[in-house]
Amino acid sequence: MRTKVSRRGLNLPAPKSIVPPETPESGHDQRLTRRVFLLRGAMVLGFGAVLAKLGLMQLRERPRYQAAAQGSMVRFEPLRAPRGLILDRNGEVLARNRRSWTVWLVPTELPDDEVERERIREQLITALGLDELLVVHRPALPPGNERAVLDELAEVLNVPGAEVAGKVFSAPKDQRYVVVREKLRPEEAASLREAAKRLPGVHVLNRFDYLAVAAGSAVPVALAEDVPRELALTLAANPTALPGIRVTDDTLVREYPGGPDFSHILGYVGPITKEEYEAAGGDSPANPYRPDDRVGRGGVEQAMEEVLRGQHGGRWVQVDARNVVVGEVPGRRRDPVPGLTVVLTIDAELQRAVTQALAEGIREADRAAREKGRDPVGSGVAIVLDPRSGELLALVSLPTYANARFVRGLTQAEYQALLDDPFHPLVNFAISGEFPPGSTVKPLLACAALQEGVITTQTTYTCRGSIRVPTVWDEQGGNTYVCWLATGHGEVDVLDGIAQSCNIFFYNVGAPGQTPEGGTEPLHYYIPGDPEKQYFEGLGIERIEKYLREVFGFGQVTGIELAGEADGLVPNPRWLFQTLREYWSVGDTINVSIGQGHLACTPLQLACALAAIANGGTYYRPRIVKELRDAAGQVVRRFEPEAVRQLAIAPEHIETVRRGMRRTVTDGTAKGKFVRTGDDIPIAGKTGTAEYGEAEEGRYKKAHAWFTAFAPYDDPEILVLVLIRDGGEGSTFAVPVADQIFATYFGRVA
Repeated sequence: MRTKVSRRGLNLPAPKSIVPPETPESGHDQRLTRRVFLLRGAMVLGFGAVLAKLGLMQLRERPRYQAAAQGSMVRFEPLRAPRGLILDRNGEVLARNRRSWTVWLVPTELPDDEVERERIREQLITALGLDELLVVHRPALPPGNERAVLDELAEVLNVPGAEVAGKVFSAPKDQRYVVVREKLRPEEAASLREAAKRLPGVHVLNRFDYLAVAAGSAVPVALAEDVPRELALTLAANPTALPGIRVTDDTLVREYPGGPDFSHILGYVGPITKEEYEAAGGDSPANPYRPDDRVGRGGVEQAMEEVLRGQHGGRWVQVDARNVVVGEVPGRRRDPVPGLTVVLTIDAELQRAVTQALAEGIREADRAAREKGRDPVGSGVAIVLDPRSGELLALVSLPTYANARFVRGLTQAEYQALLDDPFHPLVNFAISGEFPPGSTVKPLLACAALQEGVITTQTTYTCRGSIRVPTVWDEQGGNTYVCWLATGHGEVDVLDGIAQSCNIFFYNVGAPGQTPEGGTEPLHYYIPGDPEKQYFEGLGIERIEKYLREVFGFGQVTGIELAGEADGLVPNPRWLFQTLREYWSVGDTINVSIGQGHLACTPLQLACALAAIANGGTYYRPRIVKELRDAAGQVVRRFEPEAVRQLAIAPEHIETVRRGMRRTVTDGTAKGKFVRTGDDIPIAGKTGTAEYGEAEEGRYKKAHAWFTAFAPYDDPEILVLVLIRDGGEGSTFAVPVADQIFATYFGRVA
């Protein structure tokens, strides 16, 4: 039998503890283990943070640091090509370049630290005087209500709603920020900033902030151009203090030392648009432009852009981590090729004299207009052309503008003032204005009529101040067409018709003789006091159009090396019906035959046509560029006279018309008007008074004053054309201007 024995019963000793007794050595080991644990934990956390930052840099911020890393080794720097010079025919500089300092902003190189970034921002805004901009952030416009916001903004700006909306919606789709107005005055900026609080997507930003946000790339953008040298050197002295800012002195500023007298000829340069840059090739290596280039706007600058711009070069430079250049990479430099120098046919000294003479003529016409209670006169054209070659010696359109102001940049108010000027100073009326030529077209019609056999040198018509042309349904009624001389000129032949500028003679030259549709007999008219019918036997609009267009070059550009040339208009029955839904009548032909009605030409077109008569029958293409030279001054291309065609007019008919124009000065409408030139310089010319606007009793309230002439008569050296818009009678106001120009050219100025 088994006996149960308890531990207590056996009185056994208690078992020994398994925890060793505490000693000084064992306490030290326990503290060491805790320290190791904490140290290891800190190390793990530290490495984890480093790995997280590296991951963030590799993934989200990789492009930025990749660009920075590349920039820390080598960087490409463009070397800009100097734009070619523009000289007058005698070597006077009319357009040149001046090296200037530019401060650039590289948004991705700005520091991340907000305090440091703000320090740089404030320093540059203060130092450079950066302006405030009114900007629309297109993605922030409320969907569906974009136009409402823009219309309210337009109301705040006091401009048409379509102006603001058009500017915003016409911008490229990828352009998030659109500048609506620049160079805001302090009070204007404050007012617009308050208004922007209630207009979502509308902001007033400093130029620094706009470029930093809108550009937001590694591509440098110009923060300020043409910076004073001392300021630029101060900013460039310590590049490490201004990360994201670069200062260069390789920018060339265009200068126009000739002043406003040459603005319409030269044009100006302005920033290339994004659309122009993309059209030229975008970021392709074949693109001759850079995104921040300047291109020609108007005049020779635009027309000769391809030869003036040159070819950019570039170099690779070594930079340190602070983007400071430490050297150039050998063998990787491409020097820029300067643009060619353009030598004009213009005589700068004559250009200034012509400008002064025209300005005085405009003042005289304006003084007379105000005395009679008419609208003010303020614009005109003067052209001096060599009929032997087509070279232009002077080309003036007034009023003019200061093209240098466009280079530095206009404020919105300055530009708007130019647009609102009633005399349109930005328009080159010599090539872009389209005007009825008035009686200056009569020599051309006389050539056509003589060539077609419609008239001869013996043909005469009776002028008693007016004619009455009946209609097919009212023989006793009809329309009355007047001559400028109410008492009439009597019996007039072609020489007197030109010299006396007789309208009645040229009504007969122009009006056709065929029976009109629905008529029972040929077209006819009545002379006051004479019951007998007089029958028309003239050219008709078809032949008039043929000669004006195909022989004398109306209705098409002349091809001069200037941007913005207009076509003019030679009307015909088809054009009238398609444009105005009206049917052509004999009255339309009568009006065209004296240079009025719907007929319109540019002053240059008329000058070229009359120059062909002056030289005996050769129509030259007008030219304003004489030659091109390289940087060393060597001629690389010379522009020779280009004879476009010989007039399809017999030489004897041209000579008849020339004789009539000579008689204009000796016995006609310009007799006694040349008081400065003298009788020893034979001049031949033609006056013109082109009426337009509202008619009262057959006469119009407004008229352009024309005069054109050439000299010397036997061997013409120059042709002069003068137009004073709304100037009244050509013989009264335009002839004295031409007289002054001839006197200057032939050295007769006292």
